[in-house]
Amino acid sequence: MTHPPLATHSVSFADGKTGNNALGYCTSSSRNPDVSITLTPIGRAWSRWALTGTKLAVKWLQLPGQPEFLHILDGETSTTSPLPRRLRQRSLGDLVAIHTLRTPLYPADIALHYGIASAFAGNMITVTPLGRWLRDLPGGAAVEVINLSAPGNHVKSGSFGSQSSIAKHSTASVKLLKDSPGG
Repeated sequence: MTHPPLATHSVSFADGKTGNNALGYCTSSSRNPDVSITLTPIGRAWSRWALTGTKLAVKWLQLPGQPEFLHILDGETSTTSPLPRRLRQRSLGDLVAIHTLRTPLYPADIALHYGIASAFAGNMITVTPLGRWLRDLPGGAAVEVINLSAPGNHVKSGSFGSQSSIAKHSTASVKLLKDSPGG
């Protein structure tokens, strides 16, 4: 993925729409996602308008692996002025995407674009969607969890099984079981 050379962050709405980099690329001197930071859009203004309190998926382009975290916008963005905007401390829980696994009859597809995963409890995590589920999932369905906050972490990512069924367009949380926690 190419981005402007001065970009330190990519900011998207956490609304479940794939490829939604609607707020664009920004610069910041911060390299710590655990504290409040200030972002300045690259270009003449923010690409879209957003209200104070909007949840944003922020990709940290200068950190190894380019992790993505959920932050909350401290001030309204402007489409006419490149006003710097602060992001509050990132939300607890990891930002994840969920794909269905490829089977002989069906191709792999996105089931949930953005969700927040709890910490492991035994071999289980709970994923709370930030948008709506894009696919029906029967109970026991095999899915691939892609942990966007810890890319490359094989414990937090990989194949999981759903513990209940999920209806397309619902906003229900789901518990997922990982058979092999180490991989």
